[in-house]
Amino acid sequence: MISYDFNGLFDEFFPIEQPKTRTTYVPNKFAVDIKDEVASIALSVLGHNPEDIEINCFEDKIEIKAKKTQEDKESPFNQLVSDIEERIQVGKNFDGKKAKAEIKNGILLITLERKEESKPKKLTPKLG
Repeated sequence: MISYDFNGLFDEFFPIEQPKTRTTYVPNKFAVDIKDEVASIALSVLGHNPEDIEINCFEDKIEIKAKKTQEDKESPFNQLVSDIEERIQVGKNFDGKKAKAEIKNGILLITLERKEESKPKKLTPKLG
């Protein structure tokens, strides 16, 4: 009885080249927390040097960019480090130009204060 290796036969006539390198894509995610007069935005920047992170603050949005260095791209151990390019709308109640940023344990934390004119005015009624 003749036995056929169909997979081998297919591969022989229709060779498929396998990629030599693999790229891992890790999507960037950010979290937003709004409490009373302050909004906080947290974004993972793990694996990026703070001096390689570019943050542009506008009145209504914040842009965050970080690119992998050539050394990072060539290292197989840094596949989890991805380029970052985020545009976050801050809305009309918060002032992006007065934002503050800090990095703790690989997390970029951006803090925004509510615009003065959007803060609610509290009234106390007088007896009289």
